[in-house]
Amino acid sequence: MNAQPEKTTGSAPGRDRAGLFPALQVGIAALAAVSLFHLFRNAHALLATGFVDLPIFLRQAAQFLESGALYPDMGQADAVAPAAAVYKFPPLFAVLLLPLVRFGDPAPVLFAHWLAQILLFVAAVAIVCRAFGGGLRFAVPAALLALNFEPFLETLWRLQLETPILALLAIALGCLLRRREEPAGVALALAASLKLYPAFLVLYLVATRRFRAVVWFAGTSLMLFVVGWIVIGTEQNVAFYTAVLPQLLAESPLPTTENVGLARYLQTLLDLDPSLSKRVAQLLVAPLILLGVWAAHRRREADLHGATLGFGMFVALMLLWMPNCWVNYQLLLLVPLLALLRYALSCEENRERRVLLTVVALAYVPLLFYWPCRAPDVAWPCAQTPLFLGLVALPRGLHDALVATRGISTLALALVPLALLLRPPQGAAAPGAAEA
Repeated sequence: MNAQPEKTTGSAPGRDRAGLFPALQVGIAALAAVSLFHLFRNAHALLATGFVDLPIFLRQAAQFLESGALYPDMGQADAVAPAAAVYKFPPLFAVLLLPLVRFGDPAPVLFAHWLAQILLFVAAVAIVCRAFGGGLRFAVPAALLALNFEPFLETLWRLQLETPILALLAIALGCLLRRREEPAGVALALAASLKLYPAFLVLYLVATRRFRAVVWFAGTSLMLFVVGWIVIGTEQNVAFYTAVLPQLLAESPLPTTENVGLARYLQTLLDLDPSLSKRVAQLLVAPLILLGVWAAHRRREADLHGATLGFGMFVALMLLWMPNCWVNYQLLLLVPLLALLRYALSCEENRERRVLLTVVALAYVPLLFYWPCRAPDVAWPCAQTPLFLGLVALPRGLHDALVATRGISTLALALVPLALLLRPPQGAAAPGAAEA
């Protein structure tokens, strides 16, 4: 008799891998549910806790309508201090605030800003995921990282401008990836007209020879400057450009946990004079910026990963250059973090992928810890941790020590993309390409 062949149902490793998929899907769904709960629980709690910065700016816009004075007397020590509770933004932001002041009751205005910030944050993440491509393999981990990204809650607590700036940077990068330089220049000009520091990213445009974007940036900036001059008036514009702006450029680092700038770390660790620590930090960062310009220039015609890594690298270098990099500024690190994640997931070599994913994790973990509080005895939102649905408070000393490591994230997200851009392009698929 002939032996009957045994029926095979596939190898054991194959069956094991197939059995992992349902468990993985359940795990991802549970993690997404926990992350959504964590984000919206804390965001909703801010409505009861109250907001910090925007109420100050609304009061000063109301004062401008009454007295014509928008900017503080920079001869006063309280006005000169970094993080002073005064209006030191370009005139355009005041132009946007003036219609809101006429509502009288600030409560609906603050609620509308709170809701708008959440929607802008979600939109920024969606724009980045769509622009970077990669399908669900990238979009799912990117969304999970974003939902637990504590700098967003810090920005939401203040109702500061970093959320709309993040959305504008996402739009600019998405346009650049599609070679639509004109709207990219407009988006960056809007960001730089709200707060000045995004103008640093013009270096990236110049390095990559995106000169149409530079022209549109300059033209839009000029138009917004004229709008601010007409609405706010000559006296207050002169005050900003001759008194406030020079003082902002001359600021020294403030040695507080809230400041995660490189200069503050040098000041604290080496006991340096504030002005000296600022100069030393900028001397250390300046060669990195020059290397970044050269690296971005040589990769300007290469694969699209060169564009995402280069743009993200300049965002991180911008924050490293600043003597006072407040914790909410780190919201913008979401761009280089997701760019590095996207590159890592597209790497063909397993060893390189594992190394880069480890870097992403090391850069991300310090950003899980939430700064916003001043008094050590405040129960919320001090010392919250994203673990256990954010219901557990760490000891204040441990929490502050973890927050103090957040400067590592900025440094890593500048240096690692720089190292990747300095080597010849190799083996990574372009964003949007089909992946196995």
